[in-house]
Amino acid sequence: MSSLPWLGRIQPLPVEAVVPNGYHISTPDGTAFLDKKEVSEPLSPGDKPEVLIYHDYDGFLTATTRKPYIQVGEFHPLRIKAAGDKGAFADWGLEKDLFIPHAEQLEPVEKGRTYVMYAYVDEQSGRIAASTRVDRFARDTVEDEDRESFPKPGTEVSLLISRKTDLGYKAIMLTDPPRSGTLYQNEIFQKLYPGLEVTGYIKQLRDDGKIDLTLRKPGYDEVISASEELHRKLQLADDNFLPFHDKSDADAIRAEFGMSKRTFKAAVGALLKQGVLNIEENGIRLNYELPDS
Repeated sequence: MSSLPWLGRIQPLPVEAVVPNGYHISTPDGTAFLDKKEVSEPLSPGDKPEVLIYHDYDGFLTATTRKPYIQVGEFHPLRIKAAGDKGAFADWGLEKDLFIPHAEQLEPVEKGRTYVMYAYVDEQSGRIAASTRVDRFARDTVEDEDRESFPKPGTEVSLLISRKTDLGYKAIMLTDPPRSGTLYQNEIFQKLYPGLEVTGYIKQLRDDGKIDLTLRKPGYDEVISASEELHRKLQLADDNFLPFHDKSDADAIRAEFGMSKRTFKAAVGALLKQGVLNIEENGIRLNYELPDS
């Protein structure tokens, strides 16, 4: 984590002096220059504009009112602009590109590709840098002393897909503190890719401290969600008919509805009980003669 929490974070900082081409902004480590082109109205000493401080190419502190794609302490997908012997550089929306050292690359990054990164302040250089080794900053193991305070299974969490693995996908829980868990391939029924933000749920905290995640609502909430999706599909289908039933292939059901065969059958049962659909020989059809509400 950053030893200089003011660096690389948008925050109000005071104007120390006005100079012909801009302003000197006071920081805990000296003054930073803010170009007058960065502000829409003139500033006076004592004003506190919202700025982000970083080092320019010459190593001097620079202030900007522009909002970067990522701030120190955040995770975000960034595109690689250059990669070479000295490291790599990513576009983070500011004039100076963001440096990714070789040691902070999970695998050698390639120009033009996008990777999920974490922005931090390097303790040795004092400069802002980024890392694709996101599991170092969003730990994928919960220690024994933290198990009691860890969210319960079924808790909804915001997830950032970080990378594909042999098991499925690693995802960062955007919680405080951030954690990293696993989404398993056989439970994924939608297109995922690194950098995608989705809503997920904690499936379980395993005995080894690893976190299993899921994109499906746990328990009966999952059936309700699946029922709503199935009802929508029936409303849009030709003749309000879908050629799927309890003998249909599980892979075909997954491809069409984005759910397991077990969930599909439970959703059909729930809609049948509500009188929303009828089961026919070769599939299911929306019930036009719905019971009076």
